[in-house]
Amino acid sequence: MFIDARRLPAGTLIESEFCVIGAGAAGLPLAEALERAGRSVCVVESGGLEPDALAASLNAGSNLGLPYHDLQSSRDRQFGGTMATWSGRCVPLDPIDFEHRPWVPHSGWPIRFADLEPWWRRANEVFGVGEFRYDESLWRDLGFADGVGFDPTMFTTRFWRIRALRFGRTYRRHFQNAEGIRVLLHATASELVPSGDSNRIERVRLQSFGGNSVEVRAKHFVLATGGIENARLLLASDQLERNGIGNAHDLVGRFFMEHPKCRCARIAARDRYGLLETWRKHFPRRQPPLWPTITTTPELQRRHEILNSSLAVYYRTLPAVTEAALIWSDARKRGRLPDRWVRVLLTGWPIYGEIPANFVRRYIRRRAVIARPEHIYLLVRGEQAPNPDSRVCLSRARDRLGQRHADVDWRLSPIDHRSVAVLTSLFAKEFERLGLGTVEPDAWLGDGAQQWPIDPGAGDHHELLQGGNHHIGTTRMADDPRRGVVDADCRVHGKANLWIAGSSVFPTAGWANPTLTIVALALRLADHLATAA
Repeated sequence: MFIDARRLPAGTLIESEFCVIGAGAAGLPLAEALERAGRSVCVVESGGLEPDALAASLNAGSNLGLPYHDLQSSRDRQFGGTMATWSGRCVPLDPIDFEHRPWVPHSGWPIRFADLEPWWRRANEVFGVGEFRYDESLWRDLGFADGVGFDPTMFTTRFWRIRALRFGRTYRRHFQNAEGIRVLLHATASELVPSGDSNRIERVRLQSFGGNSVEVRAKHFVLATGGIENARLLLASDQLERNGIGNAHDLVGRFFMEHPKCRCARIAARDRYGLLETWRKHFPRRQPPLWPTITTTPELQRRHEILNSSLAVYYRTLPAVTEAALIWSDARKRGRLPDRWVRVLLTGWPIYGEIPANFVRRYIRRRAVIARPEHIYLLVRGEQAPNPDSRVCLSRARDRLGQRHADVDWRLSPIDHRSVAVLTSLFAKEFERLGLGTVEPDAWLGDGAQQWPIDPGAGDHHELLQGGNHHIGTTRMADDPRRGVVDADCRVHGKANLWIAGSSVFPTAGWANPTLTIVALALRLADHLATAA
């Protein structure tokens, strides 16, 4: 059932076997799995069932390093979390992401790709995206019997399976009726309270707007609030441990990673429409939409000592049409019509003459709609190398509940820039070898100072460095507490009953969107905890 914490008497103490803090991509499937195993669960959510401006204000913070997204809008505080607005791209990590790579400092997971595969398959079922298959064999399903012709020792294809499942809607009815789950809404976790010997967590203190405060006491606690908030809560819980809980080795908040992305090259294609039909979204029957992306082979990464990054083909149409498309896309994610929607609709008139061709393309050939490409370009989605100086830290500024803001100091390393430069150069040669046209790398890749394109005057948003709103790595996983915050089972080192779920435990980020792996790790953790005493 759902409980509004603002209406509980001050000082209320709620007891449960498990307390899951965060009702998003990690917390909801984990809580459901525990409840189905017969365990009692209290889920704590800072927001309500719908977006809330007051709750969103708690996200405020400063960007101290590279330009980054506005932190107040970079995540959603509501039941369902940021799944309310995500793009729906599902894809697992690659086997090489789990390996120790000598050319990538701080790389390597304490688990292997094969260890996680059973839970990826279950996560596939959660999202309803079909079989666990994301490789080049999918080209045959799309009518490309011979693939796309790249040198198989250099480049390969991975596919996103697209389904923007909204967890807030998916789980609401079950959580409303489940006897073993209580969901506290409008309850912001402000402090984890450890036992006197600091070996375990006894309770969590919660605050609501209006001054109300309650506590939850549980046998086991799971943090599932995302890469920024997981670190924030651990650092803020410093009454007994001066540096924060789990932070004996000054690792909490460090190794903040993103997927740096921006335009890296212009493409002059011999067949513009053919290229875009190949590398944009496909709509096969009886499968979710599939979107191919170009990735490097492990052999190529080892040979050139680069990171595991990907390239995607994008295009720009007329500026007014692009703006209208972005407005419609944002409105669709939020489930509503855009403001002045008739005016927005009319801005697309220059491409309405292509409607017949696009009808055939979309509903007969089952390819993506293409709206008069003015220029075509490559977008890199890079793996970011783990960097201990890239971090989340607490600010002196405080939010409306009196809690210190979480600031983000996003920093990249020389290998991040070099990997994009090498990848783009190698792809340009391969593209031209196949007779597809020419690829002209952008000027910033030849800059000896390794500067990323961050000048606000550089142009549209893809021409500037940005992240994917993927908050990764601030409570990383490692067998050794001197190298990580949690162990291979996602338990905080030195704490008997504190666990962390979400992408903050990833030691490396790979190129892949993290959501499928977040859910896989959450289901793995739930299985581990289901038999806990």
